[in-house]
Amino acid sequence: MAIVPMKKVTVAALQSELQALMSALQQFSGIEVTKLEPQVLESLQNLDPSSLKHGYEESLRQLRFCMQHLEPYEAAKGKLRMLKEGRPILKQSHYYDRCQDKWWIPLYNTIKKWDDEDRKLQSQKTALEAEVSALQPVKGIEFSGEMLSSFHYAAAELGILHKDQLGMLESFMAQTLPEAHFEKLGIEKDGILVLLLTHTKDEVALQTFLHTLRYSRVQLEVETAPAQKIPEIREALIQLDQLRSNLASQIEQHAGALEELRAASDMISSEIKKCDATALLGSTRSAFLLEGWVPVPLFSDFEKIVMDTCGGAAALTSRDPNEEDHVPVLLKNNAFAEAFEPVTAMYSLPSYFETDPTPVYAPFMLVFFGMMLSDAAYGIVMSSLSLWALKALNLDLKQRKFAKLFLWLGLSTAFFGVLYGSYFGDLFSAQITPVWLDPSSNPMSVLYVAIGMGVIHIYVGLGIKAWNLIRNGKIMDAVYDSGLWVVTLSGIIMMLLGIETIGKIIAILGAVGLVLTQGRDKKGIVPRLASGLFGLYGITGYLGDVLSYSRLLALGLATGLIGSAFNLMVRLIGFGPLTFVFAVLIFLGGHTFNLLINILGAYVHAVRLQYLEFFGKFYTGGGRAFAPFATESKYCQFVK
Repeated sequence: MAIVPMKKVTVAALQSELQALMSALQQFSGIEVTKLEPQVLESLQNLDPSSLKHGYEESLRQLRFCMQHLEPYEAAKGKLRMLKEGRPILKQSHYYDRCQDKWWIPLYNTIKKWDDEDRKLQSQKTALEAEVSALQPVKGIEFSGEMLSSFHYAAAELGILHKDQLGMLESFMAQTLPEAHFEKLGIEKDGILVLLLTHTKDEVALQTFLHTLRYSRVQLEVETAPAQKIPEIREALIQLDQLRSNLASQIEQHAGALEELRAASDMISSEIKKCDATALLGSTRSAFLLEGWVPVPLFSDFEKIVMDTCGGAAALTSRDPNEEDHVPVLLKNNAFAEAFEPVTAMYSLPSYFETDPTPVYAPFMLVFFGMMLSDAAYGIVMSSLSLWALKALNLDLKQRKFAKLFLWLGLSTAFFGVLYGSYFGDLFSAQITPVWLDPSSNPMSVLYVAIGMGVIHIYVGLGIKAWNLIRNGKIMDAVYDSGLWVVTLSGIIMMLLGIETIGKIIAILGAVGLVLTQGRDKKGIVPRLASGLFGLYGITGYLGDVLSYSRLLALGLATGLIGSAFNLMVRLIGFGPLTFVFAVLIFLGGHTFNLLINILGAYVHAVRLQYLEFFGKFYTGGGRAFAPFATESKYCQFVK
């Protein structure tokens, strides 16, 4: 079983059973609730749980607010420890009852109050810091604005003048206002802080001249000199920081409530999901109608839950999907192929009425990856780490699939490493001989195998395409669009292998068949033949696809040669008393780098061969993943 068969179900029951049934189905996690079909909805009304949902959303906002402010004070946990511990398993009924009481509201009000106070303090701090910044140009001045304005017969002017215009001011003062006083108080970047004192009768002349310069007046606070004011502000900033620290300490005391808050968050999120699912239902005054998709293996359990919850007072019907339905897809494969399901999902899930390619391409991807990484020691490291992750860490389903995937890929890498005699590159080349051959000394043999694997891979893709067409009753289309390509390619391959006479006949027969059939959807002989000739040009695409498999040799050589290069560096350094540490570091660092970079390269290229060269022959995709109506489990797992 690759794609799990689905049933479209319809349930009609009394309104009094609605909440109980929705809770039971959410716990069941085996139905995807769908919107009612338009012809059914015409005679019904949509249920509207919006007011209830709004209340839950407000509760969720409060919970997230508390979590956001408490999480910075949570005891730090490493990612590895978090993976080991996993999400806590909690009793659903206990937390459901607690959430009904909204126990977090007093805590929310307290944290909200402290947060408001902290915001006020932060606002004050920002204002004081801005004031200090504004006073920096005049920080050394020991007189106040009140002092400057206290003269009877003199006018004081304090400001910042651009340094390039200092000579102009000095010249003006000397020639026009010789009795005036001019003093430089400091330098700020491109400006000079200047103090000017002149008789009140000359104030207008001075101001008029200053307007012609790049000059900006500085206004001092009336009572306090800057040299005195800045320390006062800094003292106030220290006090504000202390007040904020006290508030943080008070908030930190409640960090222990985080687990309860997270559980409540998941519970409330689950209730919001329930509201969303309920909004898809139709209703009358006394009854409601539900539709959805249920996997066939879970149908009997679903039926039992419906009847037990509704006390038998429910009507349940089901039907098989038809071509017009947008059926959700749930994959179910054996333990080996299951590990490769994330690779399929990254490209696109198959449509419900399509063949799942996962169990077909999984062996090919396993072999391709192993040929490209091809180092026994690297494979053992990969498999060991993956096996440890599966045994020691509390992984979710998707993470477990990836761990299993790299366990299998590691085993394949170790297998081909033994065949090629590669253990950390050429580290043990003198002690261990290859079981098959050394790719660096006999690359053509590996290339032939890689090309051969590519041809088989492409033939399998064409075979699946033919199977899909035959399954849909299009037997002749399977012959024209798959069979003739296999015939043509086989003839060309035979010619390349030296079987020229028979190969030429087979290739010509296949090519003629393609020319005559590839344009069969056109009207008229000429358009059909023209389209057929253009379709025959696709042979170049197939040849290009076959050559793509040469990367199985190229990446395999790269892994071994880079590893051998690091081994050579270690040998050149030697293992003397002073060089031993450097040699070990180069060996570990170099091979770690080689392992990681070539895992990435082998994975990307192995996946590419599936997505382009294989899927391109038959795969449509576009499937929608089965999205069951279930409880939220972001932070914890609920059990009955």
